[in-house]
Amino acid sequence: MLIVLLPGSDDRLFGRSARARNVRVAARMGASIADAGALTATDAAVALLVPPHIAISAWLVKDAAFLDAVRSAASAPLWVASGPDVAVLVGPPAELHVFTTDLARAASLPRVTVDPDAILSLASAAARGRAAWRIVQRTAKKTDGWVSRNFNRPLSRPISYVLLTLGLQANHASLLTLAFGCAAAAVAAQPGYWALLATGLMFQAASVLDGVDGEMARATLTESDSGARLDTIVDQLTYVACYAGVMIGWAREEGGLTPILWTVGIGLALVLSLARAGRFVARHADNASFVFIDRSVRRAARDTGLATLKMAAAAFTLLRRDVFAAIFLIVSLSGYRVLIPGLIVWGVVVANFTFSFHRRELADAARAERLPVT
Repeated sequence: MLIVLLPGSDDRLFGRSARARNVRVAARMGASIADAGALTATDAAVALLVPPHIAISAWLVKDAAFLDAVRSAASAPLWVASGPDVAVLVGPPAELHVFTTDLARAASLPRVTVDPDAILSLASAAARGRAAWRIVQRTAKKTDGWVSRNFNRPLSRPISYVLLTLGLQANHASLLTLAFGCAAAAVAAQPGYWALLATGLMFQAASVLDGVDGEMARATLTESDSGARLDTIVDQLTYVACYAGVMIGWAREEGGLTPILWTVGIGLALVLSLARAGRFVARHADNASFVFIDRSVRRAARDTGLATLKMAAAAFTLLRRDVFAAIFLIVSLSGYRVLIPGLIVWGVVVANFTFSFHRRELADAARAERLPVT
């Protein structure tokens, strides 16, 4: 498919060029970008004319009505619309050429309606705000768990929208999450019930913020390996810092040498376990997200049917950032700080058992997870 971005004002979406965004969308659709003059010389069977006040999204190629329209448009031009005044023109390139300077001439052509989020109007400030919000609402991941889908995402999306409106980028959100996690660690180092409760609330808030950088990157089509690595590093630093804070607070509450020994021992085991998990992700995953581990364990359990892997899959679900944060909050409400290092020890044991005794099954599952879906 050939996409022609018609000349006109370059509206701003998320503080960035909407035209440049359309170019990135075209690349993700596997389409080529050309100017109007190329319509009479191209070999493409179908071309798409995009008015200057329109933003297209990659959801177009996932829309059944659009795919049907493209097949029909190979013989005669038609409008593909997501609203009364929100449409692009699709048809044989040679026939579309006459409309490039006057789209009004195509007013009588038939219309096909598609997903309202596939074609968005940028014709006014209000329209641009609505378009931005609709894009942010579609930034969830298929790998989101129940807690993320039903609790974290409804809270993180408005934050992402505000930060994007302010012109900030995904990396800024990562650093904000890190700062909030460090603040939670500082509170955790204080003795007493209220400090522990505040830590639980702040750690839960950091879990919500953890989704913001990814949402911002997906909304602006700026996902990158470096961004995924930064997100993973922030996650690990937050975990370790909050653990250290909780243990310092425990030592200040209990006194004596025992909490200090526990702190050092568990801390070393935690850091080594995170490093081991990082090596697995670096070796097998196509990005730096630790969610790949959870996916691989689930895949291995499903493919092998082994009881130990099924139990590990259930345990890894509880170790996901969103679920663990909720458990951390529940524990903080109880006031029993000692339960937190107990949870960490349990997680370290489960993770290392799984990596040690099911290395081959996990590697096979990881390779299967990376295979393209056919």
